[in-house]
Amino acid sequence: MTSTVTDLTYVIREGMAGHPTHGRTPVKIVGSLNHWAYASTERRNDYDGKRVSFQNEQWIMNGNTGTHMDAPWHASPDTEFTADRIPVEYGLGTAIWLDCSSSAAKHSEITPADLERAEQESGQTIQTDDIVLIHTGWSQYAATDQETYLRAHPGLTKESGEWLRAKRIRTLGVDLGTPETTSGAQTAPIHTNFLRPESLGLEQSDFIGIIENLDRIDRIPAHRFQFIGVPLPLEGSSASPIRALALTD
Repeated sequence: MTSTVTDLTYVIREGMAGHPTHGRTPVKIVGSLNHWAYASTERRNDYDGKRVSFQNEQWIMNGNTGTHMDAPWHASPDTEFTADRIPVEYGLGTAIWLDCSSSAAKHSEITPADLERAEQESGQTIQTDDIVLIHTGWSQYAATDQETYLRAHPGLTKESGEWLRAKRIRTLGVDLGTPETTSGAQTAPIHTNFLRPESLGLEQSDFIGIIENLDRIDRIPAHRFQFIGVPLPLEGSSASPIRALALTD
């Protein structure tokens, strides 16, 4: 059976929306190879006789660039789980998406009641080890109104994070620059709960993954699907860009 693939990933480009704490967004630099330089060579390929030509680029970017997965190291100075040590299963497996767009407004808070309603409306039930994606519709502002996207976004309350942990989910993904509310950003209860489980008296390995800056969640044809979005093994990194894909039958 052929799967329908929904790409949930932002194109990485200079000037894209990036959380204010993560520094300048990507910088693209011409690399050590480029087609302009090769235009003066006389190396010819074996098929149509045109000049052999190569191009590469250098990218300078924060690990938290674009659609990315936070590693526990992002929020915990004591953990061993950097991006290269996150088990790939945190970005691979069964998933469900919840529509919380009716609760999303500037600076609004998504509560457990909102999540329960969205779960019921989805016709699905969150299962242990599910990857849960939250659709707020806020990605519509990422390209056109970065101030609203990054500074006036909705977010999950502390209690919502606890509700999701009680469901024993594997990873949370949001179409926001952060799952935190604007009012709760200073204490960061979602990042603490999910990425710093030792603060809850749990083992460091009991972390829940966080994926930020997803796009087009509401275009996934079914609420239950397979998700692929694994981090690059960037040694010692607090986060990694991912290519986030939803596969539905």
